[in-house]
Amino acid sequence: MSFPSVYGGTFSTAPSVTSLPAYTAHVPRPRTAGAVREPTEHLFELKDKRQKAWATLKLRSSARSAASLPTFLEGESITGSVTLDLSQSEKISGVTILIRGCVVTGPNARDRLVFLDISTPLWLKGMPNPRDDPTAPASQYHGKLSGDYHWPFSISLPKEVSLPSFKDKDDTVQTCHLPQTFLERTSQASVLYEFFVHIARSTFREDGQLQTMFVYVPAIRPDPPSRLRQLAYRQNAPIPGPDMDPEGWYTLRPATVMGTVFGARPVKIECHLSLAKPLSYTRGSVIPCSLTYLCDDPQALSLVCTPLTTNVCLHRQTTFATAPAAAEFNARYVVADPILEIARAVWWPVVVDDSGRRCRLDGEIHLPKSLKPSSTVSHFNVSYHVVMLPFQVTGFVAETANVKATPALKQQVQIATIFPKGPRPRFYTPPSYDVETGDNMLTSPVRGYI
Repeated sequence: MSFPSVYGGTFSTAPSVTSLPAYTAHVPRPRTAGAVREPTEHLFELKDKRQKAWATLKLRSSARSAASLPTFLEGESITGSVTLDLSQSEKISGVTILIRGCVVTGPNARDRLVFLDISTPLWLKGMPNPRDDPTAPASQYHGKLSGDYHWPFSISLPKEVSLPSFKDKDDTVQTCHLPQTFLERTSQASVLYEFFVHIARSTFREDGQLQTMFVYVPAIRPDPPSRLRQLAYRQNAPIPGPDMDPEGWYTLRPATVMGTVFGARPVKIECHLSLAKPLSYTRGSVIPCSLTYLCDDPQALSLVCTPLTTNVCLHRQTTFATAPAAAEFNARYVVADPILEIARAVWWPVVVDDSGRRCRLDGEIHLPKSLKPSSTVSHFNVSYHVVMLPFQVTGFVAETANVKATPALKQQVQIATIFPKGPRPRFYTPPSYDVETGDNMLTSPVRGYI
């Protein structure tokens, strides 16, 4: 497999084996769900008419700053505290934490599917006064609290939930990994996580409620790559291609493209696309690709099969149901957001055999670190596909009627959040996205709120 030198400022670079220059610019290592940060404290308050806080919620999370929404990674507990500062005696019947996760696909109540619902009481009427000896009998509490009260908490979220199957009409239950928070301008569907502290007061006073949305990030780790590719990463060397490491690659069924060159000669081009195994890739890394073309017409091959005319992309598709609470799910309720092009493969120079009838392109697709991971929960699904789009070359006309819309090749892949065990994947070309913002620099940016 032909390679330029390894890209990355934190590693030494090997001499280039092609005409591409070596890239030595510093690239910050993307953070993922496995990265460790110091906890960030978030503060939420309820104030009285004098602007004095009488109820305070503190949360500690993995967010980058207190100005961001609290962020919790799979395996982390939601920790914090609730404090009441009651200057006057007041009837309080309970202090309860509620955590909900839901899929929202519309403005109506039936368009909201709750897949996570956790209730944790910190204190309830009938329990001893929280300022008293906890072993004292409950009868000592006369229904009023006064002064300062403090309840620390630590709540674990489940990694999976069980829900009725969306596709099956029987009582089939499916187990789903908790999805990542999903809020984007371009999608009608959202995945929300909400945290509430409900303070139940007397009949004649309005209950108090502290609340915030939070970001949840699942821990999705791919299996390790092949031993030969791991060895190449460790030695800062080119990774072996499908011919040298067949166990490390998945080759799609070949696609045949029929067309006419210069309006005169009919040609047939056979395309063999290989993707590095496993078909799961961590955001902030790359998808290694190898593409081989076969054609009996050397001139057509040199015209059509070049790094500039070869368009292999990563597409994202979001699907959901608009009426998930209906008595019976129906396919007519299922809609799909427009397909988003996330990134295009970057190729290095062509390798052509002596006959001129076979050439190979090697490259990689850079994955922005801001990508939402693949997920499925009930009727909501985020999926990714690597696709090869038809050629758009002056002098070549394909026989396919709708050449702009129909991929010649398509393979579903998983986007993960944690690097696989072993050496980190290497970059062999400059990132095709901004390493700070995650914006794609080759196509229109795909960015959401979170």
